[in-house]
Amino acid sequence: MTRNIITTAIAVSLVAGVCVAEETEVKESKDFSIRVSLGNAPGIDEVESSGGSGSINDDGGARVEIIAVKRWWGKSNSNIGGSFGGGVFFGNHALSDGGIEVDLTTFGVLLQGGFIAKAGDHIVLEVGPYLGIGIADNETSGYSGSGTGSYGLFGVKGGAFFLLGSKVELGLELGYEAFSHEQEYDGGWIGNEDVTFSGSGVHVAAVFAVKF
Repeated sequence: MTRNIITTAIAVSLVAGVCVAEETEVKESKDFSIRVSLGNAPGIDEVESSGGSGSINDDGGARVEIIAVKRWWGKSNSNIGGSFGGGVFFGNHALSDGGIEVDLTTFGVLLQGGFIAKAGDHIVLEVGPYLGIGIADNETSGYSGSGTGSYGLFGVKGGAFFLLGSKVELGLELGYEAFSHEQEYDGGWIGNEDVTFSGSGVHVAAVFAVKF
């Protein structure tokens, strides 16, 4: 699933970039910002191993993102353009089902891009895909110690950003995302097993941005 997530993200990002390049002549702009966002994340709702896969009850999660974002506005139409950004994320996902509890602590890098449009003098709308790649620390109940494994997420989101003065923006983002984490167990009650934990759901975040 991680491979499919990454492949889809790259394809969508390339399409968005080509469209912006072809349809919009860009000009230099000082519309650059550092964003800090805090939002929810979907919980683990599927577990897959050599014995098969199954749906389970998830406990949700949360994520913090710190991202640098650059916007480009068009010459022919200064109300539309494109954006691209990158940074880091910290988060968690959890499940609790049948007495088994799993908690993932995630860390990695995140890239995002897409289309932007002005909705008045003080509001900017954004929509586009985002991709995160990193690692997850896995703690499973009844299993001694914890382990780390690969982690990936992909989603599509839209956002509205409100300009306060000339340097500060407040934003609200809404999207849908999916994630996957692979964990190798080597003993205990689980045995020697490669297990994939995944989930998907709505992502909502509040954003604070400082412009430079």
